[in-house]
Amino acid sequence: MKKGFTLIELLIVIVIIGILAGIVVGIVGTSANNKALDAKSKANVHEVQNALEQYYIDKGAYPTAAEGLAVLTTSDPKYLNSTSTYAGLTYEPTAAGGYTLFFQLKNQSEALGDNVKTGLTGVTGKGYYVTSKQQ
Repeated sequence: MKKGFTLIELLIVIVIIGILAGIVVGIVGTSANNKALDAKSKANVHEVQNALEQYYIDKGAYPTAAEGLAVLTTSDPKYLNSTSTYAGLTYEPTAAGGYTLFFQLKNQSEALGDNVKTGLTGVTGKGYYVTSKQQ
Protein backbone atom coordinates (compact mmCIF):
# COMPACT_ATOMS: atom_id res chain seq x y z
CA MET A 1 0.00 0.00 0.00
CA LYS A 2 1.41 3.38 -1.03
CA LYS A 3 1.35 6.27 1.43
CA GLY A 4 0.65 9.84 0.31
CA PHE A 5 -2.05 12.18 -0.91
CA THR A 6 -4.14 11.71 -3.99
CA LEU A 7 -4.55 14.46 -6.57
CA ILE A 8 -8.15 15.08 -5.45
CA GLU A 9 -7.08 15.53 -1.82
CA LEU A 10 -4.41 18.04 -2.85
CA LEU A 11 -6.87 19.97 -5.02
CA ILE A 12 -9.39 20.14 -2.15
CA VAL A 13 -6.72 21.53 0.21
CA ILE A 14 -5.64 24.11 -2.39
CA VAL A 15 -9.27 25.22 -2.93
CA ILE A 16 -9.82 25.58 0.84
CA ILE A 17 -6.62 27.64 1.20
CA GLY A 18 -7.71 29.81 -1.76
CA ILE A 19 -11.11 30.47 -0.19
CA LEU A 20 -9.55 31.43 3.14
CA ALA A 21 -7.02 33.70 1.43
CA GLY A 22 -9.84 35.38 -0.53
CA ILE A 23 -11.74 36.11 2.68
CA VAL A 24 -8.65 37.59 4.35
CA VAL A 25 -7.80 39.74 1.32
CA GLY A 26 -11.40 40.99 1.19
CA ILE A 27 -11.35 42.02 4.84
CA VAL A 28 -7.94 43.69 4.62
CA GLY A 29 -8.85 45.37 1.32
CA THR A 30 -12.04 46.84 2.77
CA SER A 31 -10.17 48.15 5.80
CA ALA A 32 -7.49 49.75 3.63
CA ASN A 33 -10.15 51.28 1.38
CA ASN A 34 -11.96 52.75 4.39
CA LYS A 35 -8.70 54.21 5.71
CA ALA A 36 -8.02 55.79 2.32
CA LEU A 37 -11.54 57.28 2.18
CA ASP A 38 -11.10 58.68 5.70
CA ALA A 39 -7.73 60.21 4.76
CA LYS A 40 -9.32 61.89 1.73
CA SER A 41 -12.21 63.16 3.85
CA LYS A 42 -9.78 64.54 6.47
CA ALA A 43 -7.93 66.42 3.72
CA ASN A 44 -11.26 67.79 2.49
CA VAL A 45 -12.15 68.90 6.03
CA HIS A 46 -8.97 70.94 6.21
CA GLU A 47 -9.52 72.39 2.73
CA VAL A 48 -13.04 73.46 3.73
CA GLN A 49 -11.70 74.79 7.02
CA ASN A 50 -9.20 76.97 5.15
CA ALA A 51 -11.99 78.20 2.85
CA LEU A 52 -14.14 79.05 5.89
CA GLU A 53 -11.29 80.97 7.48
CA GLN A 54 -10.76 82.95 4.25
CA TYR A 55 -14.51 83.62 4.12
CA TYR A 56 -14.33 84.88 7.72
CA ILE A 57 -11.44 87.20 6.89
CA ASP A 58 -13.32 88.63 3.89
CA LYS A 59 -16.84 88.83 5.36
CA GLY A 60 -16.20 89.23 9.09
CA ALA A 61 -18.34 86.21 10.02
CA TYR A 62 -18.72 82.54 9.21
CA PRO A 63 -21.62 81.38 7.01
CA THR A 64 -24.96 80.99 8.75
CA ALA A 65 -26.73 77.67 9.09
CA ALA A 66 -29.08 78.71 6.27
CA GLU A 67 -26.15 79.53 3.96
CA GLY A 68 -24.23 76.43 4.91
CA LEU A 69 -21.16 75.32 3.00
CA ALA A 70 -22.85 76.00 -0.35
CA VAL A 71 -21.99 79.68 0.02
CA LEU A 72 -18.30 78.73 -0.41
CA THR A 73 -18.93 77.62 -4.01
CA THR A 74 -21.60 80.17 -4.98
CA SER A 75 -20.29 83.41 -3.49
CA ASP A 76 -18.09 85.92 -5.27
CA PRO A 77 -15.23 85.21 -4.91
CA LYS A 78 -15.58 81.43 -4.77
CA TYR A 79 -13.73 79.90 -1.87
CA LEU A 80 -14.07 76.33 -3.17
CA ASN A 81 -14.25 75.18 -6.78
CA SER A 82 -16.34 72.07 -6.26
CA THR A 83 -19.23 71.01 -4.05
CA SER A 84 -17.70 67.51 -3.95
CA THR A 85 -15.04 68.93 -1.62
CA TYR A 86 -17.58 69.20 1.17
CA ALA A 87 -19.80 66.26 0.27
CA GLY A 88 -20.44 64.22 3.40
CA LEU A 89 -19.34 66.98 5.77
CA THR A 90 -21.68 68.47 8.33
CA TYR A 91 -21.34 72.17 9.11
CA GLU A 92 -22.76 73.49 12.37
CA PRO A 93 -22.41 77.15 13.36
CA THR A 94 -21.99 77.61 17.11
CA ALA A 95 -23.73 80.10 19.37
CA ALA A 96 -20.39 81.81 20.00
CA GLY A 97 -20.03 82.66 16.30
CA GLY A 98 -17.72 79.80 15.37
CA TYR A 99 -18.43 76.46 13.71
CA THR A 100 -17.84 72.74 13.87
CA LEU A 101 -17.16 70.62 10.79
CA PHE A 102 -17.36 66.85 11.00
CA PHE A 103 -17.91 63.61 9.11
CA GLN A 104 -18.48 60.04 10.19
CA LEU A 105 -15.44 57.81 9.89
CA LYS A 106 -15.68 54.79 7.61
CA ASN A 107 -12.91 53.07 9.57
CA GLN A 108 -14.58 52.76 12.96
CA SER A 109 -11.54 50.98 14.45
CA GLU A 110 -9.57 54.26 14.48
CA ALA A 111 -8.34 55.12 17.95
CA LEU A 112 -9.96 57.94 19.86
CA GLY A 113 -7.99 61.15 20.00
CA ASP A 114 -6.60 63.41 17.29
CA ASN A 115 -9.98 65.03 16.57
CA VAL A 116 -11.86 61.72 16.70
CA LYS A 117 -14.91 61.67 18.95
CA THR A 118 -18.01 59.62 19.54
CA GLY A 119 -21.44 61.01 20.25
CA LEU A 120 -21.35 63.92 17.81
CA THR A 121 -24.73 65.29 16.73
CA GLY A 122 -26.31 62.94 14.21
CA VAL A 123 -23.35 60.53 14.28
CA THR A 124 -23.88 57.06 15.72
CA GLY A 125 -20.23 55.97 15.51
CA LYS A 126 -16.93 57.81 15.61
CA GLY A 127 -16.58 61.09 13.78
CA TYR A 128 -13.71 63.41 12.84
CA TYR A 129 -14.21 67.07 13.62
CA VAL A 130 -12.51 70.47 13.50
CA THR A 131 -13.60 73.77 14.99
CA SER A 132 -13.22 77.38 13.91
CA LYS A 133 -9.84 79.05 14.31
CA GLN A 134 -11.11 82.61 14.79
CA GLN A 135 -13.47 82.06 17.73
